[in-house]
Amino acid sequence: MASALTGLSVVDLSESVGGQYCARLLADFGAEVVLVEPPDGSVLRRMPPFSEAGDRGSLLFFHLNTGKRSVSLDLGSAGGRDALDGLLRMADVAILPPGSKPQRVLALNPHCIAAVVSPFGADGPLSAWKGPEIVLQALSGMMHNNGAHGREPLYGCGRRASFAAGIAAYIGVTAALYARERTGLGQTVTVDEAETAAAMCFPYVLQHIYNGTVKGRGDPNIPAGQVRCRDGWVCIWIYNHRWSALCRALGLEHLERDERFSAPTPRRARWAALFEIIQDKVAGLEAEQLVAELQRAEVIAAKAYRPSELRASSHLNQRGYWEAVGEEVILGPPFRMSRTPRRVRSGAPRLGADNGGPRGTAPAGWRTRQSRADAVIPGTGPLAGLRVLELTTAWAGPMAGRVLGFLGAEAIHVESPTRVNSWRLNKEVPNPVNFPDGDPGARPYDRAFQFNSQNVNKLSCILDLKTGEGREIIRRLAAVSDVVICNFRPGTLAKLGLDYDSLRRIRPDIIVAELPAFGAEGPMARYAALGPTMEMSTGMSSMIGYPGGQPETTGPSYLDPIGGFNAAAGILTALLHRQRTGEGQYIEVPQVEAAMQLIGPELLAAIETGRDPAPNGNRSPHAAPHDAFPVRGDDQWVAIAAETEAEWQTLCGVMGHPGLAADPRFATLTARQENIEALTAIIADWTRSQDKHAVAARLQAAGVPAAPVQTPEDLARSGYLAHRGFFTVLEHADAGRHPHPGLPIHLAATPGSQRRAAPCFGADNRRVLRDILGMTPAEIAAVEASGAMATEPRPGA
Repeated sequence: MASALTGLSVVDLSESVGGQYCARLLADFGAEVVLVEPPDGSVLRRMPPFSEAGDRGSLLFFHLNTGKRSVSLDLGSAGGRDALDGLLRMADVAILPPGSKPQRVLALNPHCIAAVVSPFGADGPLSAWKGPEIVLQALSGMMHNNGAHGREPLYGCGRRASFAAGIAAYIGVTAALYARERTGLGQTVTVDEAETAAAMCFPYVLQHIYNGTVKGRGDPNIPAGQVRCRDGWVCIWIYNHRWSALCRALGLEHLERDERFSAPTPRRARWAALFEIIQDKVAGLEAEQLVAELQRAEVIAAKAYRPSELRASSHLNQRGYWEAVGEEVILGPPFRMSRTPRRVRSGAPRLGADNGGPRGTAPAGWRTRQSRADAVIPGTGPLAGLRVLELTTAWAGPMAGRVLGFLGAEAIHVESPTRVNSWRLNKEVPNPVNFPDGDPGARPYDRAFQFNSQNVNKLSCILDLKTGEGREIIRRLAAVSDVVICNFRPGTLAKLGLDYDSLRRIRPDIIVAELPAFGAEGPMARYAALGPTMEMSTGMSSMIGYPGGQPETTGPSYLDPIGGFNAAAGILTALLHRQRTGEGQYIEVPQVEAAMQLIGPELLAAIETGRDPAPNGNRSPHAAPHDAFPVRGDDQWVAIAAETEAEWQTLCGVMGHPGLAADPRFATLTARQENIEALTAIIADWTRSQDKHAVAARLQAAGVPAAPVQTPEDLARSGYLAHRGFFTVLEHADAGRHPHPGLPIHLAATPGSQRRAAPCFGADNRRVLRDILGMTPAEIAAVEASGAMATEPRPGA
């Protein structure tokens, strides 16, 4: 089998996590990637965590650079610059460092896609800011959701915002490559890590825009809790409709009749008491045993795996997840392609290993590209002319379709009249915070901010696939669609007669992407999951939490948009292959496995050493201070991170305590770590009376990484996001006219866009039948009379 991107030449100059991850994905699927490093090596070679055995060095660098070549150039010399120009003239893609001028690359090579991943972009109000992970998460709105009310909010773990930006950049680059086939022209792709982090945040900003409310950590939270088993923590979700099943699965049938818990409202009021009872019941069980029993009862639950446990996971090993290059373990692919699987050809390269090849610094096979500016792309966006059929719900699947729709594809969101998208909130008693002006209206399922945030640019088609007419329509739609996306449990498409083998008989070149949480096969394949339980399963949650406390999750559903981005990335990879060969294929996006890439270095370190990072709030072994500190206002905070001695000394000066830097308790990183409680108290005393925005701006101006921990209201008013054009004002037929949050992928020549608000339930039924399927008025009337379509949810929905 050929790789999807075979024949593409990539120069990676990025010097950033996001840039190098984008380039690694290109290498994974067949591109020839040359990492251009300075004589002393990429800065990422000196970033933790580090291997304690063998010669891998930085595990971050190793994880980001498998499959690449390394060329070392002194760009301060004329010879180095000439050599780089020679590479760029032959490149299909150049991944550039922050502050670069991509126009210079396009002047050398108009055929090239020049991508830049940076913390805040080349211009705008934050362009000079420093952006370590805690700053990005604070600005995104995500951090505001995490941890206990009254305690410092938690930023998370690893460098997940930067990895997510790498996926966004890969989406942008592959979309630009797809457009280039029709135009012959290259273009610039830009992605900001801060804007990407905001796009990953649960859309509470649209809730605030709709009605002025601000979701706080003290508000009633998700219907879940955690218990500690003999060998680890388990998260259990208790939906009202699974209450009886939970009681039976745990042998607590008497609780169904207990007036304290028998009804939803009193149960929620006594949540802590309920989980004390469950804790007593399960304390002696093994965590995986408890999860298996609950999942058999269709109760959503997950173990909070420690990173070191995952190498021995029976589920991952039966799926063949872990791979190797030489003697070194590597993580499996973020998505699995049936025709063009990932192939990792080597480990991370030695510095300068490919200097002085047979064609100077260029690998054999590279050639000077010829530009042919003889075509233009009709319509809007690089994917204009493509059609996507979405059988999805909630966030991950709709996010994948939303990305493709943003890039110009026509997306049709298909729902059942009796099983609607769960983000329409149709089963719930309407809560005013979900709707414009707090008013559910006559059709609350059309007014919920959750659904309306993720389904812009889409058509709504309601089909009852239990009817012959509904099945016939969906097959006819598949015949004229390029892509089908599904994020229901494995086997759902097969039950509907819409599995890949069935669909390719209808359309041979179709691309089908499924997003099962744990994959289509394996012991856990049938497990139900949500964003937080997937985060537990990746190893992330066991790294997040307060010292001595339980594992924590990041926001309501952090991994859902990650799954959606990975699905879009896989689909674009498949589209490039189809563009060249005419072949479609099947894509499996196991969301847990895809998200593990974001903490790949930490997983590799734990596997090597057998040691797991202990939850320690926001504190870091590589920086001090590195935390959130209280500021003026209720539950308001500022994040501050001094990653170097210079930043620490500058912080002391800004605080008005320059002598603090010489205090023996704080004079070195080790000393500050040993006296972190005293240091935290001193800084908190200084920040407590400050405005979070003002103090962060003051610190950043002095060169100290800092950021306000932003609320949804802060995001709606963000000058940075406004400068990026993150919000688009759209008119919704029922919800009204509001700014809608956008996506962080910016293509200069073929930009994506938000063109229409989310559709009302069934609003496009007739348009789909008439304009897409070409049905006559009589045929349309017959379908409507059959009950195969609807414009309102039916009982049971």
